[in-house]
Amino acid sequence: MKAYQYILMLPLLLSISTFGQVPVITTPQPTKPLHSIIGYTNNRNNPTPTIPAFPTTNNRNQQQLNMYEHDRLTVERMNIMQRQNQFEEGLASYSSIQYDLPSWSGTQGTEHYYQTAGKLLDMLNGKTPLNLKDAVFAVENAYFEGLLDKKIYDEAISQMANIARLKAGQDGLNWNNPTTKNIMLYRVMADTLNVKFPMRERASTSFPMQYDFDDFRGENDFSKLFVTKLLSSHKGQCHSLPLLYHILCEKVGAEASLAFSPQHSYIKFKDRNNNWHNLELTQGMMTTDAFIIGSGFINAAAIKHGVYMQPQDKKQVIAHCLSDLASGYVHKYGYDKFVIQCIDSALSYAPTNTTALAIKSNYHGIRLQYVANQIGRPPLDILKAQYPDAYKLFEERNAIYRRLDEIGFVEMPKEVYESWLNSINEEKEKREHDIRYKSALRLLE
Repeated sequence: MKAYQYILMLPLLLSISTFGQVPVITTPQPTKPLHSIIGYTNNRNNPTPTIPAFPTTNNRNQQQLNMYEHDRLTVERMNIMQRQNQFEEGLASYSSIQYDLPSWSGTQGTEHYYQTAGKLLDMLNGKTPLNLKDAVFAVENAYFEGLLDKKIYDEAISQMANIARLKAGQDGLNWNNPTTKNIMLYRVMADTLNVKFPMRERASTSFPMQYDFDDFRGENDFSKLFVTKLLSSHKGQCHSLPLLYHILCEKVGAEASLAFSPQHSYIKFKDRNNNWHNLELTQGMMTTDAFIIGSGFINAAAIKHGVYMQPQDKKQVIAHCLSDLASGYVHKYGYDKFVIQCIDSALSYAPTNTTALAIKSNYHGIRLQYVANQIGRPPLDILKAQYPDAYKLFEERNAIYRRLDEIGFVEMPKEVYESWLNSINEEKEKREHDIRYKSALRLLE
């Protein structure tokens, strides 16, 4: 069954890691469902149907029949009038239907989201330089209403970049080699390194980042997905780990790209022979495309449309930050027009971004439900005939469902993803510490 064939009042609430609860929205008291009107006339100045005249006769039996007929027609007339009144009440309430979800813009803290959206759009429109480090910080700082310390954030990133540079020199590697930068940043995030800092007598130890299995979707604590949380705790997941690596590459002038697989992201980079390699930072290892396809949730349509496994350019990554901003807003406040404005802007630069498309699907589903509740949740044929604007929302929602189907979106169940993570963790523990980096270090030979 295609997604767009679902019944009218069941919005597709996709299970995205960056989603919170749908806000409770107060709606007007719905009218009763509307049905076809018997004896309806198009002349609204004379809404009462014409009732046939009763015949006159002196025959007693005929009189009794006439009385019965009179009672029957009286009841029918009353039913017709009642239905007519219901219909006209529906017409009267049509003009008062609220088609936009209630806005959260007056709520404390939302101003930070509007300001951050402006910053990201300035980057995407070319008004300011593309800067992933600043974009990620702005998104996360909006959630904390401006309370994060930018200086501490910048210093943590600079320190990791410096460790990679120092370790490369101490190991006799050419730091100016682009591949060296990629591998050493990878090792800083995935390996335990002993590094000698200038002006210090003893070497310091740099410990690797770990996968955080606790609430890895950020369903209970949305900040679990943040790079700032990863920097402070050294624990993250498939959202924050690749983003941090990408930020470090930006810092040292290395080339790398973010890429997606179902409900997952990782890093792709090229070696000096122009061959692509995949860095799986959740596992601390290099992987092949075959390994990624082996998840079983990447189909031919998704590969054809470039949904998964395709390197994202800088603008597409900033657009993804814009969808992250919308996700945080939804988690903290709820859906409103700001969300769809962010998402439509993101999709204009990254049209196959499944996170953005899923949020758009949810938005249209919730908006349709909000409007349908106001008009009594009528059957689809009545919705189309009597509420064309509401029916248009139904069509918009289904168009997004079709789009997700067309590009090959398949949702990976949460339990399947958890099982995959656990198997990866078990395999990771089996490997010898130095063996897991052999394939990476060969690129430097």
